[in-house]
Amino acid sequence: MKTLVLGASGATGKLVVSQLLKRNITARIVLRETAITPVEITDNKNIEIVRGNIDEFNTNLIQELMLDCDSVICCLGHNINFKGMFGPPYKLVMNSVKKISEAILTIHESKKLVLMSTTAYTNKKQGEENTFGEKLVFSLLEIMLPPHKDNMLAGDYLVYGVGTSNKIEWVAVRPDSLFDEENESVYELYESKIRSPIFNSGKTSRINVSHFMVELLTNDKLWQKWKYNTPVIYNKE
Repeated sequence: MKTLVLGASGATGKLVVSQLLKRNITARIVLRETAITPVEITDNKNIEIVRGNIDEFNTNLIQELMLDCDSVICCLGHNINFKGMFGPPYKLVMNSVKKISEAILTIHESKKLVLMSTTAYTNKKQGEENTFGEKLVFSLLEIMLPPHKDNMLAGDYLVYGVGTSNKIEWVAVRPDSLFDEENESVYELYESKIRSPIFNSGKTSRINVSHFMVELLTNDKLWQKWKYNTPVIYNKE
């Protein structure tokens, strides 16, 4: 098994790479030229590092990156600073998911795609609805916060654009209020949100998100349960 990891230098992406290494899964990771890479990553024979800005990669280059990979884990996100939140690229996640999907369609084998999404995404196709207050806040966020809109577009692309394609099997994992925790802990999975991400948010540790995302690729029963879906993950209280 070999997995392509996008956003491998991010807070959750680093943990995904560690989870893959724990399971002796070979990974090809894409890192920005300026990203600082730990020695345990650069010196690991199971890790292949590709340097570059994923937003500047065309579909053909992404296809080359994926040819010998069984799956893709996308942990891309916008940097938490003024430039990252309000500067280009405004559709980093959406464009990357679209390019990945287009690249898979040109390859003569099916691939798995796991996207790190958010509980801010509402899967209306499966009947989720927001309250009036949530709709108001989310509408304001779409106008004022480009990364929020980007995440919504990426989720919609998988749910409505890709759908239940035979070539692209996907899962969009939706954590709530992310925080750092040293060790994995018990977590719960739901088909839909059981809390308001605005007015009554839960918590999800990044290490638990990374564990679940990699577990999806290694546990076929789990994959079959959640494919073409947007599971919500919360730390057990």
